[in-house]
Amino acid sequence: MRKLVLLIIPALFFISCDPARVSEKHNDIDKYWLADSVARFEFQVPDSNQDYNLLFYVRNGVDFPHSNLYFKYFLKDSLGTVLESELVNFQLFHPKSGYPLGNGVGDLFEHDYELLANYRFPYSGPYEIDFQQYMRYDSLPEIYSVGYRLEKTTEK
Repeated sequence: MRKLVLLIIPALFFISCDPARVSEKHNDIDKYWLADSVARFEFQVPDSNQDYNLLFYVRNGVDFPHSNLYFKYFLKDSLGTVLESELVNFQLFHPKSGYPLGNGVGDLFEHDYELLANYRFPYSGPYEIDFQQYMRYDSLPEIYSVGYRLEKTTEK
């Protein structure tokens, strides 16, 4: 048993290493994602000469009452100036079959959406990304967490 544990721990370490990831964070959402609540994340850009990908993450339940999710993001610099902003329509379920998209186990599914690809930040330092739901409802059930991921662009 001890040998098995000694093999599993290093394997998990190597699997969890991700050289492209610069920063990643998720915020859990209590009962509902309210229309007036903003999921706010601060992060550091280490190198302004590097291209980055910025992704949105969402975790939802299979009983989410819509096939898509409208949300808006705001990328801000350290002075609060909005550098990028867009209203996004993101499919969580197949529009005809209703089959959940993304990765999931049981009733939970995780999705990622690339907001900015090969993006070059104007300077190194602190930035902020804000997410707000833009559905036609004041509160959205079955959204359990939202987040972002900042990763270095890798050439293939």
